[in-house]
Amino acid sequence: MNDFVKWIGKILLHCVMWVFVLSVQWDGKSLFYHANDVLVQNQLVQTADEEFARLWTKLSHTAKMTFSDSIPEEQKSM
Repeated sequence: MNDFVKWIGKILLHCVMWVFVLSVQWDGKSLFYHANDVLVQNQLVQTADEEFARLWTKLSHTAKMTFSDSIPEEQKSM
């Protein structure tokens, strides 16, 4: 139990530290804003997001078609 409390305290301390670090202003904008531009708002992430969206659409459409046709005609009439 004592180790678990220490682990939670350590995690919370790290979270608080990162909030302060990413809140530092640089060129009038926070470091979080700059990190977001570099790490999230780039072509690689946008391309991956579009491909995952396309894949999810195909998967959901296929699942709907599969499960709607899985009931035999004899049971549909009941």
